[in-house]
Amino acid sequence: MQKMNIHGCLGCCKGGKEKDSPCVQKDDMSRIYPVYEKSDIVVLASPMYYWGISGQLKCAFDRLFAVAELTPNYENPKKDCILLMASEGNTESNFAPVRAFYEGLTSHLGWKNIGIVYAGGNMETGDILSKPQQLEEAEKLGKSIK
Repeated sequence: MQKMNIHGCLGCCKGGKEKDSPCVQKDDMSRIYPVYEKSDIVVLASPMYYWGISGQLKCAFDRLFAVAELTPNYENPKKDCILLMASEGNTESNFAPVRAFYEGLTSHLGWKNIGIVYAGGNMETGDILSKPQQLEEAEKLGKSIK
């Protein structure tokens, strides 16, 4: 996603006119919309930046509103959802803002949370390799998907 050209949502509420490309902006979201439409599960995987998901992921997620605009009542497609979050901090209070965002998001969209893996204590690239329990937790969640 880092190398994709995805513009921020304009909040124009003018999308929803073309099923294959619902947003009025034409950029790399055109690669995401068809995959999103066909998916059963959305995985939000992000490092924690200032107690939230990365800006790139938030930007793309905001643009999914154009899909809701395809329906008369702005209904989002029903999905199952997973949150995978790596961070430097490793306390409940560190993850609380992300948990609140994620729970609000899934509740509002009517999505089913099928799992969360918080991987704290990871500052440098590769730190997680010394924490097999975090990797095992993510693997177990992945294997539970049917």
